[in-house]
Order: sequence, then structure tokens, then C-alpha cells
Amino acid sequence: MRDRFAASGPASAPVTGALLAINVAFWLLLEFTGGSQNSENLYRWGAKFGPAIYNGDWWRLIVPVFMHIGLLHLAANSVGLLIFGSMVERIFGKVQYLAIYLITGVAGNVASYWAGPTLGAGGSGALFGVVGAFAIYLLLNRRLLGRYGRQAFTSVVFIVLINVVIGMTVTGIDNAAHIGGLVAGAATALLLAPRERVYVAMTDPVFGAPRLSLRTIQKPGFRVALAVLLASLILYLAVRWVSSDYLSRIDGL
Repeated sequence: MRDRFAASGPASAPVTGALLAINVAFWLLLEFTGGSQNSENLYRWGAKFGPAIYNGDWWRLIVPVFMHIGLLHLAANSVGLLIFGSMVERIFGKVQYLAIYLITGVAGNVASYWAGPTLGAGGSGALFGVVGAFAIYLLLNRRLLGRYGRQAFTSVVFIVLINVVIGMTVTGIDNAAHIGGLVAGAATALLLAPRERVYVAMTDPVFGAPRLSLRTIQKPGFRVALAVLLASLILYLAVRWVSSDYLSRIDGL
């Protein structure tokens, strides 16, 4: 049971490894073309910027998921993704995990677009989405996961609360993106979170007694397509709603 919640490296979580590689490559690209902390360079390569999204650059809701502002930002998100991403990838499966990452990354940027016109980038929304999905998995399987599941859920809640408090008290942190990604991750996991089932793993060769174990039952493939379609529709409507009175609202900020 303990191994189920242990972090693993990119070798056993190839999607997480690929995401880490893309993030590092994009950061290096930014560094060599003007700097990853240069506002003009960030904007040129697709950073989230409310007025540009309002004018039709909707791709700025996707590209910033893979951008990071400075080495510390990249390192912090990479560590979090290595810990939680590899774990969720193993539990949910590669396709489900990738769908969660992309949906929640975009959702975080939509929430940030709603919150204000500032320039922004980073995979924090997606990372919070992965954490939110993991929390729902633990909640849905709490009976079979037992003590380790309860401990993991408590740790996740504590980490989320600490990060939300930090986001509310420290300037420069996009709390809207974090909360947007978290909520989207929890909602998506209601469709995609696997369920644990008890099964007889083998018969003890000495005593002949059955040995029970847990088997992770993945959701069928159509659930992923359904989740992506629903998320795309909801996010599209959300962007249209935010844009409907965007100019008048940001004038009041």
C-alpha cells in the first residue's frame, strides 16, 4: 500500500518525464531568446495576457502551461510535478493523466484571465489540478486505501491550504490559476479517477490461505473523451463569459 503513494522517477512515468523535458526546453528557449523573466520576451512567446486573449489570442490559454518565469519557478514546479505527477500517472494511467494536466492547466489560465489583465505563465495551475485529482481519488477509495490513504489525503489538504495562504499573502503568485486548476482537477477526477477493488492475488504455497490485494480498475477510454469534450465546452463558455464584460471589469480593478 505504501508503494502506491510513493513518488517515482520519469522512467516509470514517461508522460511526466516528457512534460518535464518540454518545460525545461521551453525555459531554455526563453533564456536564449531574451530571458525567461523579460516581459517582452514572455509575451512574444505566448504568455498569458488578458487584453491579448480578449482580442482573440486564445492560444495564450494553452502555451503558458509549459512556460516558466525564472529558474526558481521552473525548479519548484518541476519538483512538485515529479512528486505528484509521477504518482498520479501510475494510478490514473497515461492518457487520463495527460488529459487532467492539459485541462487543468488551461482552466488555471482561464481563472487567471478572469482575475486580472496581468502577464503570466507557468504550470502551477496544472500542478494544482493534478493534486486535486489525486485528492478525489483518495476520497473515492478511502475505505479500501485505509490508513495510508487517510494520511495521504490529510497531507494533500495541508499542502493545498498552505499554498493558498501563501498565494494570498505573497505578491506575484497567481492564486486564481492555482484555485482554478485545483477545482478543475477535482471535477475532472470525478469522471476519470480509477476505483480500487479487492481481489485474491494468489494462494500461499505453505498454508494455502488466500492473500488479498488491491487492483486499480481504470475508467474506460470513452470517459477520457467525454471529460475532454465537457471541459472544452465549459472552458469555451467561461472564456466567452469573461470576455463579455472584460473591458469594463478591468477598468474597475
